Amino acid sequence: MKKIRALFLLCCMLTTGYYSHAQEAALREGAHNFTLQWIGWDNPGKVQIKKNKDGNYTVKGEQRDTQSGSFVTIDGILKVVSPRELTFEGTIQTMDKSLNGGKVCDKTGTYHFLAKGARKYWRLQEMENCEGNNVVDYVDIFF
Repeated sequence: MKKIRALFLLCCMLTTGYYSHAQEAALREGAHNFTLQWIGWDNPGKVQIKKNKDGNYTVKGEQRDTQSGSFVTIDGILKVVSPRELTFEGTIQTMDKSLNGGKVCDKTGTYHFLAKGARKYWRLQEMENCEGNNVVDYVDIFF
């Protein structure tokens, strides 16, 4: 009887919209902190997130270190998979003079951001820097 009751409650929640994936998968529009670990977390850059008519979001912004010349930029479209998982399509560029011969690492295509555990940010999952050699870029968009 308990199993039937639990199944009935679950069906009611799903059909009445009580549990709506779309509702829980909305992003906050506006400015968000944005970081690359080579530049640091103490002085984050900013990205602007804006909802499009199709339900996806544009994201554009940067973090720059004027002293070293290091930077990270992002420009593209975010699609919400879940509140803790985003798909990004566009361009992410990173540059730090000590990596990749000081050249820009350009990532253009489809990438994934995840917020694991208790983290308050989504981290780019395709982390490998263009240099290779197990060098990774932690590119983070904060909630």
